[in-house]
Amino acid sequence: MRSLGSNNIGDEGGKALGEALKQNKTLQTLDLEHNNIGAEGGKALGEALKQNKTLQALLLHGNNIGAEGGKALGEALKQNKTLQGLS
Repeated sequence: MRSLGSNNIGDEGGKALGEALKQNKTLQTLDLEHNNIGAEGGKALGEALKQNKTLQALLLHGNNIGAEGGKALGEALKQNKTLQGLS
């Protein structure tokens, strides 16, 4: 598990982590709770989940991804077969 919670990474950090998750081959749990991630970061994470095959849990509680970010994550779940937990 990698915890990056409460680091105020915002949308830019969410986008950067989204890019990293596209290449991830080992990380199974990522805690991004309370990081001020908005819709843009949520969309980037959603795009990453479409490609990622190892992440099993993504913790996003306490962010403000909004409807757009939530929709992107929902769309990603249609393709992602490894993610078991999203909060």
